[in-house]
Parts: sequence; C-alpha cells; structure tokens
Amino acid sequence: MFEKKDFFNFKDNGLIKIKGDDKFNFIQGIISNDINILKKKTSIFSSILTPQGKFLYDFFLTHHRNDFFLECNRSNLDEILKKLTLYKLRSDVSFEILTDYEIILTSKNNSDEIREKLSESSIIFFDPRFEKFFKRIYIKKNEFQKVFENLDFKEISHDEYHSLRIQNAIPDFTVDSFKEKSLLMEMRFDELNGISWEKGCYLGQEITARMKYRKIIKRKLVSFSINFKSELNQDILYEDKIIGSLMSHTKEKGIGYINSEFLEDDNNFIFKCGDSKLKIIEPWWV
Repeated sequence: MFEKKDFFNFKDNGLIKIKGDDKFNFIQGIISNDINILKKKTSIFSSILTPQGKFLYDFFLTHHRNDFFLECNRSNLDEILKKLTLYKLRSDVSFEILTDYEIILTSKNNSDEIREKLSESSIIFFDPRFEKFFKRIYIKKNEFQKVFENLDFKEISHDEYHSLRIQNAIPDFTVDSFKEKSLLMEMRFDELNGISWEKGCYLGQEITARMKYRKIIKRKLVSFSINFKSELNQDILYEDKIIGSLMSHTKEKGIGYINSEFLEDDNNFIFKCGDSKLKIIEPWWV
C-alpha cells in the first residue's frame, strides 16, 4: 500500500485508554471480536452494535503495558466513551481520551528502521484486518518529531491516503457504512477479522450469527472499477433499478454495496451510477 519511505499521520483517528482489573471481562461482553486474543496478540479489529445487530462503531483494540488502547474515528470518541461509561456499572475499569499521541500508518518494510528509534511508550504493530499488509504506530507527539525528522521519509497527504485506501479496497466504515442500518456480514466484517464465532454473547450477536448460519446476506461490500464520464452519485442502477450504493470513490475506483444476486463468480455486469459506469472487483483481501 505504502512506498517504503512513505508514512501517513492519521489525524482523523484518536485514542481512548481503558484500564482496570476488569477490563478483559468488561470489554468481552460488548464487542464483536474476542478480547482474549489480546493475551497472545497485540491488536484486534472489532465493533459495537445496537441490540438489533446494527452497526454503530468500528475500532482497533491494542494491548500495551497492561492497558487497552482503543483507536477510532475522532467523530466517535465522545459517543464511544459515553457508551463504555454507561455499561461500566460496578466494573473496575476507567477510560481516558488520550490527546498526546499521534497515529501513524507506514509500510511494513520500514518498520525495523523506525522501531529502533521508538521509546517504550510507543506501539508498532500490523493492522489486524490484513495479513502483514502495513503497520500502525502509536507515538507520543513530542517523540514523533524527534523520530521522523531524522528519517528520510515522506509524509503523504490526506488526499493521497484517501486515493491509496480506495485503490486497495480498504473500507473506512465512518463513511463506508450506514450507521445504525448496516449489518456486519454485509460489511464483510468477518473477512476483515472483526468477528469471533467462538466467544460468548455480545450486543447484536444473535442477528450476526443468524445471517452467517442461515446465509441470508442480501448485499455485500465490494470494490468497483469506474468508467467516469461526468457524474457519480450514491445510487447504483441495473436496468433502471437501484441495486446498490456507492460510498467512497475516486474517478477510477470505488467502495460500496451491491445486491448479492450480482455476486457471481463470472459476473460481467455493468452498472450505472450518475452518467458513469461501474464494474465489480472483489476486494483483494476476500
């Protein structure tokens, strides 16, 4: 995804620290993934749902020095903090929004060069959605300048990252989902390593499990190649019928949802969106 010397300062995301003796049991009953994975691995990808199984928030949970770091979009920080506080009851857990960290994305190929310059307060790990594709770094702001000013690296812009993300079919569910409407199996959350099928109950589990075992997924997340003319909108049409939704996009590639009937192995469907044409590309990570 990134060239070897590229990095991106992900300012759209922020961190919540979760600490306390009950943090494993507390989080386990809320999220879609298995928190006990963090007893062996550094990070997991997960979500919080409504009781009806509708998507609310996605995030990364990382285990560092006996605490959890929850990374999510900044627009959701306060909502997630309120949700955690609501569920806390008598559990021995506490929460704090961290303001002194930067979140950095970088190539897997330059991590050794960076790692040797990091202090113990920093964390560097593979993005848990993908198998060794790129790395995430949590680093104190005062350390960030010291580390990266002495490395011959290039910071890419927000627009460059946006283009790379869509080119590589990496969803950002802050914009690539319908909050309180989307369902995890439609979002391919299982294929993004965000669901545990072995753990106990959590909010929205029944609906998620039913969709998997009864195979009643009506639409799915896909990537699109775009033959752009002059206009794109959200509605995707086939024979003048709305059969999907285009979410994030450039003029060449897009991410969106399509009715499952169009997901055939040898599909050659051409769809309309505005006055442009779209063709399905299965995400490389499927």
